[in-house]
Amino acid sequence: MNTVDVVIIGGGASGYFCACELLLNDPNLKVEIWEKSNKTLGKVRVSGGGRCNVTHDIRESRTLLKKYPRGGKYLKEKLNQFGVDDTEKWFLAQGIPLKTEGDNRMFPITNSSETIAACFENTFKKLGGTLRIKTSIETAEFDQNQWKLQTTDQDWVQARFLVMAIGGLNENKSQWLQKITPTAVTPLVPSIFTLNIDDPVLHSLAGVAVAKGRIKYEGIKSDYEGPVLITHWGLSGPAVLTSSAWHAVDLFERNYEINVQVGWIVDKNEDAVRAQLQEYLELHKNKNIRNAVAFGLPKRLWDWILDRSEISPEKECIALRKEERNRLIENLMRSKFEVSGRTTYKEEFVTAGGIKLDELDSDGAFKGNSQLFAIGEMLDLDGVTGGFNFQAAWSTAFVCAKKIRSMG
Repeated sequence: MNTVDVVIIGGGASGYFCACELLLNDPNLKVEIWEKSNKTLGKVRVSGGGRCNVTHDIRESRTLLKKYPRGGKYLKEKLNQFGVDDTEKWFLAQGIPLKTEGDNRMFPITNSSETIAACFENTFKKLGGTLRIKTSIETAEFDQNQWKLQTTDQDWVQARFLVMAIGGLNENKSQWLQKITPTAVTPLVPSIFTLNIDDPVLHSLAGVAVAKGRIKYEGIKSDYEGPVLITHWGLSGPAVLTSSAWHAVDLFERNYEINVQVGWIVDKNEDAVRAQLQEYLELHKNKNIRNAVAFGLPKRLWDWILDRSEISPEKECIALRKEERNRLIENLMRSKFEVSGRTTYKEEFVTAGGIKLDELDSDGAFKGNSQLFAIGEMLDLDGVTGGFNFQAAWSTAFVCAKKIRSMG
């Protein structure tokens, strides 16, 4: 029977980071990564449009934790041990400086996700790690402080530590997990997705975006500000993706059928908006309304709002009646749409739900077995889009590796 120190199940972000962190600190460890598919680091490679959004430039933990709809309390201690500063230093130590963009997302300076994937793969291999693809656990036994693992190829491996890093759970993964260790799992639902809107006229505006818009679901108190993008299937952009993360469960329970209000401007003070519009119309009183694009909106969007407000585009600004101005303001601030489903945002797809965090100690070990760990996206822990889920992966993996090293 082959004997190793650590077997890590899952060749994704958290699994590779944990493995590299172990070997960088103790190259004498025998570490294996078992990956069920024939490819590793798939989400790393597609993240950020192929550039890999490594983390987000929020250095203060209290502010950073506000970006996690679920699991923030559990993550807090991990961020205190390995936060954004530490992530930046870690990659720099591997020869990969990060850069911060205008929206505070952080990427490798090369603008290529392959830089990050190659870093993990090369570091792991150089330090003597073993990767097994198309390999998973068939049976697992824990006896005399050792794991005895049978692979799907019927090989037997003995390991002191077993680290689960299998990514977002689904029904099949959850059933498989129960065979390894019976554990409580919160309901699994998609998070970070775009909205399907069955409106061909809206679809004709695909590609039009506002830099500062607002998303609010009817019957749900919160609203979300940020860029809003019109697509050929409905609505996307950071404001939509953030709202879908925070209300992943709410929208799932409604079968993704709900009314959504879009503010094409972020000001929620209707009196202030009315005053700004009136001032603008007076300033351009002799222009046709179609040529007096207000609030810096894209021209195609302005034309669509006028049509939706039943205002003739040839009408002079000075001639707008009170009821027309009211309809215009309503559609500027609260354009209403019926959501009819969701579309996966493939680059950032995340699962809300996972292993209940009270099943684990603060270092990621299961409370019933200090030599079995769970890290990364399989936990009931997820963030909004923007590098936050990768940061959770790095932080939970770091703390896990630190604990394993401390146990000798």
